[in-house]
Amino acid sequence: MSNNSYDVIVIGGGFAGVTASRELSRRGYKVVVLEGRDRIGGRTWYKDDALPGHSLELGGTWVHWFQPHVYSEITRYGLELVETIGVSAPELAATVTGGKRSILPYDDAASAIESVMEMVVQDAREVFDRPFEPFLQSDALAQIDKLSIQDRIDALDISPEKKDLANGLWGAMGSAPCSEVGLVAALRWYALSDFNIQTVFDTVGRYKFKNGTRSLIQAIADDSLAEIRLNTPVSSVEQNDDGVAVTTRDGEVLRASGVVVAVPLNTLGAIEFSPALSTGKQTASSERQAGRGSKVWVHVRGDLPKPFFAVAPDHHLINYVVTDKILDDGQLLIAFGPDGANVDAGDISQIRAELGKIFGDLDIVATTGHNWATDEFSQGTWSMFRPDQTVSRLSELQQPEGRVFFAGSDIANGWNGFIDGAIESGISAGREVHAQIFGRRI
Repeated sequence: MSNNSYDVIVIGGGFAGVTASRELSRRGYKVVVLEGRDRIGGRTWYKDDALPGHSLELGGTWVHWFQPHVYSEITRYGLELVETIGVSAPELAATVTGGKRSILPYDDAASAIESVMEMVVQDAREVFDRPFEPFLQSDALAQIDKLSIQDRIDALDISPEKKDLANGLWGAMGSAPCSEVGLVAALRWYALSDFNIQTVFDTVGRYKFKNGTRSLIQAIADDSLAEIRLNTPVSSVEQNDDGVAVTTRDGEVLRASGVVVAVPLNTLGAIEFSPALSTGKQTASSERQAGRGSKVWVHVRGDLPKPFFAVAPDHHLINYVVTDKILDDGQLLIAFGPDGANVDAGDISQIRAELGKIFGDLDIVATTGHNWATDEFSQGTWSMFRPDQTVSRLSELQQPEGRVFFAGSDIANGWNGFIDGAIESGISAGREVHAQIFGRRI
């Protein structure tokens, strides 16, 4: 083989792509990973000194033993977890409902929080009795898939204040306004968390890597025999009966027997495919998945209630806040919102104004974050399908087209949008390439 000739080319160096490269290279295939960024990790990013003295997760963060694929990797590489204290042991809850702010002991608010969240997903077992087999109850899924989370909230026979609470909580989970996120996405999270709201909180926001997500992605990469090329975005993929040609933006052409495309759905349209992808894939790419929120780290000075979490309706630019750490001079907060394109994580005045709508005046020392909504290699945050997308798009997005295979957390059967889903999808893609491309040679 020449330097630009491989068995498999993997496009995308996030968890799905790096996992697929490990699976295939360990089978003896010559594999290269082409990553557009100057780092691996995709929509996870553990950045050193993101704030003075603090290395922080700017992207995906949390894992749990209810997520079998990622926990298997944690076991494989002997990694340690720590807890986010605002989720594991909150003392106070700050809420905005009916246009009014309130702060009360978390124990007094917990039952209301869990109750309104559970009302939204009350029929999850009818749709996802086996959560890792999303199409098992196809008729029930088709009916539910028409609805948004907001449709379900609007139909609940509860007070406007409780609807605001449900909207804020599920809006934060959805990384977008509840009107844009399919109800199916909420039902899937609940089913995968053993149909328990407290487990949802634990699974999606409590446990994180002691040494950051980088510790896992690097362990997988180190275990792979694949070549990894950074700063190498791809412009086109062309296939024929003899193989695949991948052209990078700088004009270099690499050839292989097969390719794994492991990029977020919202960026799929930036790659030109010849022959063109199926109509279903093209439509899904133009529709985009809904997740487009913000994640901001905030160093606050002073005697705040500690630890706590806060929630507000999804018309707030910041609508969900938790304490990550108690510091000598205050707290380190993680703040989420539904509209990342309009949040500047480095603008202290904007963040102060938005947090003030929940807490009143705060002494903010520093803020930071990354705008995933405008990042060209993500064009959004974690995947949350819109109404009608799960039934009409998910299965289609998973299907290979000739020598082109697809992977990514966006198209996982299980933990869609999570590190676990990315690993699941990367393992599946590796298996499919081995069987369908190289099985022909046996």
